[in-house]
Amino acid sequence: MTRNAIIFDHDGTLVDSIEAVVICTNNIIERAGFQAVSPTEIKKGMAYPTAERFGYHTGVTDRSRLEDMSRDFYLNMHEEGIGHLKLYDGVSEALDALAQNGFALGMVTNNQGLFVRKAAAQLSYAFDFEVILGEENVSRPKPDPSGLLQACAGMGAIPEECWYIGDGKPDFDAARAAGMKCGLVSWGTHSREELAEYGADKLFDRAEEMKDFFMDLK
Repeated sequence: MTRNAIIFDHDGTLVDSIEAVVICTNNIIERAGFQAVSPTEIKKGMAYPTAERFGYHTGVTDRSRLEDMSRDFYLNMHEEGIGHLKLYDGVSEALDALAQNGFALGMVTNNQGLFVRKAAAQLSYAFDFEVILGEENVSRPKPDPSGLLQACAGMGAIPEECWYIGDGKPDFDAARAAGMKCGLVSWGTHSREELAEYGADKLFDRAEEMKDFFMDLK
């Protein structure tokens, strides 16, 4: 490898944000005059970029209204939701070990980059990442590969020699379209059985297992 580079998704991969997203999504949906949505439906909606996610939950098609809901959602996440975030077990230790052993780490998420950087600083792992790209930092969100390719360029990594780690189908599709290897984690929003159907290069059930896998590849 030119560089031992690994790029990660954020929600459902590194950070358990379900509680925060459920609270803040329903705050905005109810404020807009719609009924609250179940956590199960909100998990499904997390496959979409934020504005499209509110369209999925409410049936609203007016783009300006969806963008207003998206903006209000992130304001609410900054104020209330951020206190409900937590790293998945073993993630901090895995990231630190990989960074200390020469791996270049990046992040590409359909979440808001500004919010993710704030969350990373609060949860004390921001220093591990050379690149953090959110939905406002890329031309098109996942499953489009442009964000992954942009991150590779910023890290000086070759896509074909880089891994992308996520927790769902958009992550897998983006990695494949970028020509990257893909690992999927089963501790996020999707079951191992569902993830196994996609054909990823590797499935991980624990963060420690993921860390050991890459250390053995080095």
